[in-house]
Amino acid sequence: MSGIVKFRMHDGHGGIVGLADVLAVIPENDWVWSILDFDGVGRFPDGLDYHDFRDKVLATREGYVMSWPQLQGFAAGIRQFFDLLAVAVKERDDLAPDRFAVDDFGGCLMTLAAIDSGSWEVALGGDIDAGSRLTEELRARFGGELR
Repeated sequence: MSGIVKFRMHDGHGGIVGLADVLAVIPENDWVWSILDFDGVGRFPDGLDYHDFRDKVLATREGYVMSWPQLQGFAAGIRQFFDLLAVAVKERDDLAPDRFAVDDFGGCLMTLAAIDSGSWEVALGGDIDAGSRLTEELRARFGGELR
């Protein structure tokens, strides 16, 4: 991962920065997204309840695979993220369960993580960060630090 931006989930004005807010900064894309870990409150895809959705997320090391529009719909339905790990890759075959099992996300275009209801961490792959101003846009919108 090239650029990593970490920022607070609470905006200082009593509001919460949700996944939908983070996604609003990311350009439209045709990447394959996968939810690898999740804990939160809200409305879940496919009419699933919390336990069924979490079971599907954890059922395989490939996670719960979504398109960009599906990820946006998921983000809109969740009221609060306690923990989240989502990754983006170019093709479904790039979802590397063996690497993910040891937390190696180096081949991913992007990772999004909600950490303990307190912060967001967005990591951009070298291809994405070098060709865009996304790191700067995230920092401008949400503050935070570049690691």
